Amino acid sequence: MLCRPCIFCEIVEGNIPGKLIYKDEHIAAFDDINPAAETHILIVPVAHIESVKTLQPTNYDLLERMKSKAIDLLQDRGQNPENSKLGFHVPPFNTVNHLHLHVLGGELKSRFRKLKYQTGRVWYQDLDQVVDKFKRVRDGARL
Repeated sequence: MLCRPCIFCEIVEGNIPGKLIYKDEHIAAFDDINPAAETHILIVPVAHIESVKTLQPTNYDLLERMKSKAIDLLQDRGQNPENSKLGFHVPPFNTVNHLHLHVLGGELKSRFRKLKYQTGRVWYQDLDQVVDKFKRVRDGARL
């Protein structure tokens, strides 16, 4: 799927060299340029999906793939996935209109960052909440 000029699409395509730390046919990962924690990785779909609001039940497997890779990358960096945060900012509170999972390991750097990535706020959705919603749909429930 073609997208408007998008910095994350440029990174995924390799047009901005040296950024990718992982890529397969479905997802790519790179370090956040303004890390909020000791470890702050972004995982994006290779195909351009605008945001968490535009996800469809058919994206369930993609979300599971993103979660699995997040756990691997956290462990590779010496972080405990159980003490880490995985989630999405919800438009209009996101800065790039390309779905990106924030993978945060270690202590958040400030009170503002703790608030910015706090589960239960209108601007931030925890990955497990999003996955559970689509799992229920996949299993026959309605959104």
